[in-house]
Amino acid sequence: MYKRYFLLTVSCLLICMLALSWQVLLQQRALADRLIRFHVVAASDDPLDQARKLVVRDALLPEIAALTADCADADAAEAALKQGLPALQATAFSALGTGEPVRAALAEETFPRRDYDSFSLPAGTYRALRVTLGAGAGHNWWCVAFPALCLPAVTERGEERFAETALDAGLTPEELELVSSDGEHVQFKFRLLDWLAELFG
Repeated sequence: MYKRYFLLTVSCLLICMLALSWQVLLQQRALADRLIRFHVVAASDDPLDQARKLVVRDALLPEIAALTADCADADAAEAALKQGLPALQATAFSALGTGEPVRAALAEETFPRRDYDSFSLPAGTYRALRVTLGAGAGHNWWCVAFPALCLPAVTERGEERFAETALDAGLTPEELELVSSDGEHVQFKFRLLDWLAELFG
């Protein structure tokens, strides 16, 4: 009798966990549909190459923001970035200043959880603008190409400006809470996504 109750309890817990996992995955996918990540890969881990990576980032962020300024959603932003890839690649090449090749492309990538000053993003698969410098063998820098959440002009103007930028780009209030809250409920969802990402690669 006790064994039957124990198995029933475990089965119910597993069903609840699977249902919650599915709900969290759907929430992450909905969020991912509204974002385009920005990924800069340094040529190497040499301190000079790592510094150059940040120079390239700083050169590209305003250009990306200008390209996507009039975009109502991530699909429109993706189209604008795709059209602007040659110009973005040229800007990155000039900012890198080493004569090494630079490759800019749009692709789907799997990202780990990432915490920034004003917001956090859960682990998952996102559309991304990936800029690879030289051999692309160094540590990365990740943020968001659309909406323009990573520009210093945005983050320095506080939570109100951050929320306005996110909502203007189509994020729902629930998605905004997911990325900007550090409450226990949100943290549990992020840990669950981290676990699912590790489980399914």
